[in-house]
Amino acid sequence: MQRDPAALTHDTFDVLIVGGGSHGLFAAYDAALRGLRVAVIDRGDLGGGLSASHQRTLHGGLRAMQSGDLSKTRAQIRERRTWARIAPQLIRPLPFLFGTYRQLKRSRTAVRVGFAAYDYLARHRNDGVTGELHLPKGRLESAAVTTRLFPEINRTGLTGGAMWYDYQTTQAERLTWCIALAADRAGATLVNYVEAVGPRPDHAPGMTARDVLTGAPLTIAARTVVFSAADGLGALYAAFGLSGAPPLLRAMNLLIDRPAMDMAHVAAASTGRMLTAVPWRGYVLVGTSQTAHAVPPGTRATPEDITAFLAEANSAFPYLKATTDDIRLVHDGLVPAAQTRRGLDLPRDFEVRSHAGVGKPELISLIGAKYTTARLAAEKAIDAVCRQLGKAATRSETADRPLPHAEVADVEGHLIEAARETGGPLDPDVLRHLGAWYGTGAPGVLRYARASRWGDERVIASAPVLAAEAAYACERSMAITAEDVIYRRTALGGTGRVERQLIDRVESLLRGIVKSGINSTN
Repeated sequence: MQRDPAALTHDTFDVLIVGGGSHGLFAAYDAALRGLRVAVIDRGDLGGGLSASHQRTLHGGLRAMQSGDLSKTRAQIRERRTWARIAPQLIRPLPFLFGTYRQLKRSRTAVRVGFAAYDYLARHRNDGVTGELHLPKGRLESAAVTTRLFPEINRTGLTGGAMWYDYQTTQAERLTWCIALAADRAGATLVNYVEAVGPRPDHAPGMTARDVLTGAPLTIAARTVVFSAADGLGALYAAFGLSGAPPLLRAMNLLIDRPAMDMAHVAAASTGRMLTAVPWRGYVLVGTSQTAHAVPPGTRATPEDITAFLAEANSAFPYLKATTDDIRLVHDGLVPAAQTRRGLDLPRDFEVRSHAGVGKPELISLIGAKYTTARLAAEKAIDAVCRQLGKAATRSETADRPLPHAEVADVEGHLIEAARETGGPLDPDVLRHLGAWYGTGAPGVLRYARASRWGDERVIASAPVLAAEAAYACERSMAITAEDVIYRRTALGGTGRVERQLIDRVESLLRGIVKSGINSTN
């Protein structure tokens, strides 16, 4: 994959997708598999927005069932299973535990009935799923077991605990990139750092855009346009004369410098919000917080926002006893909100919105906030595109095809063989890292590294990431900045606290790559 903005102007696309997060990338993948000519643009890096800030979990709809939405519950169960079938290399089962109490809705009886109903709805959850990813049924635990597994849980009225299983993404940033790879392989044109501007001055279908890196204007011809940019919807609607852009809420997760047990804890904060503490690469990732009021697009969390959420996290999980100095990383994203009787809240589901009613049938909005159902939301958006184009909506295939390099295989064996072929044994830490991050693509990355001038040299001594991976990201994965390399193309930034020394080292590598003749912007 090489960045080629000029490719956006050489053809008339059936559909142009604005926004390169999980929803937009899945939409591009789906459209390309259905034979449509499709392009994706993003004003930043692909997967660099909200898709980089979720809590690294794939949920099966338990909360939706609690609210009585059985249709949504079934959909989330199906999508959770789909992830296990298309990306088994990059997810794993994770147990979740919360306390049961004497209150009616959280009593053992209520939970037992709820689990029975849920297990019936989810009875096909393991169909077609590799055995290692089979999810057990939910179960009740005693108070003694619960307090042992959940230190400092609120014991007032505690009667025990409830445990169920969902999936956790093991390499979250890599998973999103695998969707981009799938779209590219299916024939989609993907270009990062291209900003959507507005309608074409000649009023022809499509839009004008701007190359963020060079400032060059771009005119893109497209029969339909899908808006899939949560943070940018307001500006896009204004540019095209639309109204009704959803307000935005800020959602946050905090990675806390505390050792993590290999299970997720669920508890109510002092505000009443249910929070989850999940293990993430040896630390605790707490989320998700959301603002109660709308926030302007393009803004970041303030120190006051972070401090307020930290207080919530400590109230839900007192064993953290965390201060702001213990925060390793802030996941901060803006999500479209829905108006409820209680005020603004996260939408219960995604929305595919046609603008035919205001005389713009060629414009479609894909509004979603949940990573779990991004594929399904994209499928419905491309169904709408097909209807607009007068094309029979062929069946989506994205639920049936494994994502590139995310399938189960003997990755370690192939890596060892590639190491033997290219000069000898590989450091065990590097071998594990390459296999976990790149999956079946790892042998190719190793061959690339050993054919380069860096060989087995690391970016920094404390991390098993090879210097050649930066070059690989630049030359073959459209990485432009050090941030792209550190946070989305490699595992360097996944646990936060990225020091200036690392940034300088990656920037130095990127400058050396460009000087050597690899042009990452062509």
